[in-house]
Amino acid sequence: MKIRKSPTLILTVLGIPFLGTALAEDDPKPAAPKPKLTRVAEIKGFSSPESVAADSGHLFVSNVGKELKPMEKDGDGFISRMGPKGEDPDFHFIDGLNAPKGMLVTGGTLYVCDVDVLLGFNPATKEKTFELSFAKDGVKFLNDVCAGPKGTLFVSATDTNAVYKVDIAAKSATPIKFDVPPKGPNGLSFITSEDAYLLVAEWGADEKPNGSVRAFELEKDMSEGTVEENDEAFPIKNGYLDGLAILTKDGEPSGVLHTDWVDFKPGGKLYLTHLDAEEGVGISVPLEIGEVGGPADFLYQPDTTTLALPCMLEGRVLLFTLDLGK
Repeated sequence: MKIRKSPTLILTVLGIPFLGTALAEDDPKPAAPKPKLTRVAEIKGFSSPESVAADSGHLFVSNVGKELKPMEKDGDGFISRMGPKGEDPDFHFIDGLNAPKGMLVTGGTLYVCDVDVLLGFNPATKEKTFELSFAKDGVKFLNDVCAGPKGTLFVSATDTNAVYKVDIAAKSATPIKFDVPPKGPNGLSFITSEDAYLLVAEWGADEKPNGSVRAFELEKDMSEGTVEENDEAFPIKNGYLDGLAILTKDGEPSGVLHTDWVDFKPGGKLYLTHLDAEEGVGISVPLEIGEVGGPADFLYQPDTTTLALPCMLEGRVLLFTLDLGK
């Protein structure tokens, strides 16, 4: 599919109305289905929880440490493990990390970004099975990891404005050449249908909430060359953006979820942007998550409709069910 800007009336993004292209009166846009988010559990006792990942039987939570120092090699970071409903938490399931952040379970391996290295663990035995350093590039803030085409991952480096394609078997990383590099790349999500797109949620630059969600079209074979942005794809702008996930229906993108810290205090947001498979962007709406400080790299599991949201400034993880209203 091609992601392109649709004729929308009002785009409510970050609580601010964004005026779009008006529709003709005889061409009304159908009302987007109303999603419903229901909180089902709250698990406390974490230390700056940043990311949630899952295998078939557990949720994993990365903990930066007692103090929010995401670039420090202080040895107090760890990964927690708990049941799919938050039961029986083992807070220090994997110890001895520095400031672990973005995580992903794929191919039987739990991958985690830890300051300047991408690590992989066997999620059952805790054995370290993968290690790839980015220190030679001056990276100190590896942030998120997502699955790419077969045998590859994408990893964001927020401090150097870089996103890498990782070849798992070769244990090598290649920086993606962007026409306009993202500003503080944070959350990542990849999807391929007719075309292949890498979505990047920007934290922003110059310590200002000026991040956007940007869509970059990739060659399906990931051939070399500069990656160009589809700059009309998303109207999601002006925030400290963090977690990101693409929703699909019948193999096509149907929506995008993303979090925005807004500020460094309670008041963070979770948004759902509806997508129309023919027209592209629909309407971006906030979902009710309550007073949350630092909504970070959440996990949405469509098969169970479970959404796990780490509240990084509050040491807790919230579990919700998400009814998309379809």
